[in-house]
Amino acid sequence: MKTKTLPLKEMSISEIYNGDIATYEVPIYQRNYAWEKDEISALIQDVYDAFTAKKQTYFIGTLVSFHKGDQVYEVIDGQQRLTTINLVLGALGIPLQNKLTYRARKKSNDTIQNLPDFQIDEKDYGIVNGYKYAEDAIDEVVPKACQDGFKTYFQNSVHLIHYQVPKDIDLNHYFEIMNSRGEQLEKHEIIKARFSKN
Repeated sequence: MKTKTLPLKEMSISEIYNGDIATYEVPIYQRNYAWEKDEISALIQDVYDAFTAKKQTYFIGTLVSFHKGDQVYEVIDGQQRLTTINLVLGALGIPLQNKLTYRARKKSNDTIQNLPDFQIDEKDYGIVNGYKYAEDAIDEVVPKACQDGFKTYFQNSVHLIHYQVPKDIDLNHYFEIMNSRGEQLEKHEIIKARFSKN
């Protein structure tokens, strides 16, 4: 009997944002970026602790996506983490080859594309503040003498598990299951997700 391989791939931050060409698209039914100073500082501290402990690999969770074709991956779960990684890379001065975009959310899209100067009229202040928190956390947690090493570690040794949802799956149902834990979706958010898929 042939075993079916799971569509799971362990990926470094570098592979996600500077590996094979990819665009990660946050669909309209996802919440706005909402990580605050405490969460971003905790991530930087955890990665720095792993770096100083010389851990070969440090896992920071999962990314669940649906491959739409043309190297576009719709982000089903993990968008807060993916956005935070993008902001931390920006704060570390690391240029990105791959993009994070927000479908039908122009303000968020323009803000993330205009990092770090944010020279635009309409800004998503969740993203702007997240970038500032990332900069501050790096300055507070990572000594200047360690910043080059931390930069390399963050890109190459911090990993995610990327799960690509199979093409024949019911995305509406999957989205509801993914969001049935933790903070509950409101009914109108589930309806919005269903309509945006049709």
